[in-house]
Amino acid sequence: EKRPRTAFSGDQLSRLKSEFTENRYLSEVRRRELARELNLNEAQIKI
Repeated sequence: EKRPRTAFSGDQLSRLKSEFTENRYLSEVRRRELARELNLNEAQIKI
């Protein structure tokens, strides 16, 4: 079963885009940090 699509806020989206521009592949640690900072879970950040 597919999980519902996440509706990111403007702030979350801009942070994710800038992070992706700097580094296309996030380490597990960085993904955890970013999830905490943006109030998301790691699965929502995983590309």
